[in-house]
Amino acid sequence: MRETIDVIRIAGALAQHAGHRQSIAARNVAHADTPGYRASDLTPFTIDVQSDLHLRRTRPSHQHFDQTSSFAETLDLDASVSPNGNSVSLEREMLRSVEIRQQHDLALSVYRSTLGVLRTSLGRGR
Repeated sequence: MRETIDVIRIAGALAQHAGHRQSIAARNVAHADTPGYRASDLTPFTIDVQSDLHLRRTRPSHQHFDQTSSFAETLDLDASVSPNGNSVSLEREMLRSVEIRQQHDLALSVYRSTLGVLRTSLGRGR
């Protein structure tokens, strides 16, 4: 029976979270001139460590990571509101897009590294 490796599952969830955030940032930029539009973002990606679950572990010191981010969208309350009621700042969205790209690149790096370790363990190398 094949089981999903936790590191790969977490990396996939992080990449998915980054994708959702990028779509929200794009929507914010698209509505930069819409009167009354409020900028939004996702809640931060979190990993909850739960050691009381019944899990298969190879060693007692290993912990299980469970991705519990719900991808909840929130309004950006730190943004200043223009006279027409719009709270989108293009500069803030550009910085957010860079942060999102770094988050996605991290997820891909972890995924690639994990696959490299799996290939090496199978004797196939890179």
